Amino acid sequence: MSLGKTELVRGQQSQFLAEIVDGCATLLVLLRHSGCPLCREHLVVTEGMLDEISKDQCRVIGVCQGDGAEALALEQELELSFPVFADPTGTLYRELDIPHGSWWQVTLGPMLRQPIKAIQRMRDVRRPGKDVKQLGGVVLLSATMETLYRYVQRDSGDLPGDDEVLAAVATLNN
Repeated sequence: MSLGKTELVRGQQSQFLAEIVDGCATLLVLLRHSGCPLCREHLVVTEGMLDEISKDQCRVIGVCQGDGAEALALEQELELSFPVFADPTGTLYRELDIPHGSWWQVTLGPMLRQPIKAIQRMRDVRRPGKDVKQLGGVVLLSATMETLYRYVQRDSGDLPGDDEVLAAVATLNN
C-alpha cells in the first residue's frame, strides 16, 4: 500500500491521506493512543503553536488509533482547531515506520525517570486506547507526500520540542 492510499476516518467520513493532504504540506501528530495523557497534552501544545504556522504554509492534523467517532470526540473534547483522524488499522503508523515499543518504553521507564509527573498524568487517562505499546511521533509531509521531517518517540514520555517542530516547518519557506 502507498502512503497516499492510507484510509483515515473522522466521525463517519473516510478519506485517503492523499485527499487530506491535497497538495499542501501537512504536519501529522501521531498519538500513541487516544487515552495517552502525554499525547493528549501534545495535541494541546500543538494547538498553541498554530499561531506560528501559517495555514498557507502547512496544515496540521492529529492521528489516533480507534474509530472515527473517537477521533472526533477527542478533537472536540480538547477544543482543537485542527482535525483529528483515526487510523483504525494502524496502516499509517506502519507506512511511516513508527514502531511499537516495549512495556519498558511505554510505562516503566518514564515512570521511574519522572514518577510524580507520571502519576499526575495517569489521572488524566480516560480510556485505554487500542494498542498501548504503539509509539507516536510527528511527521512533516511535503505537498507531494515526501517525508521532510520525522520524529519517533523513544518512549511514551519523549516528545519533540516546539522549536524543533517549528524549525522543520520553517524549512518549507526555503
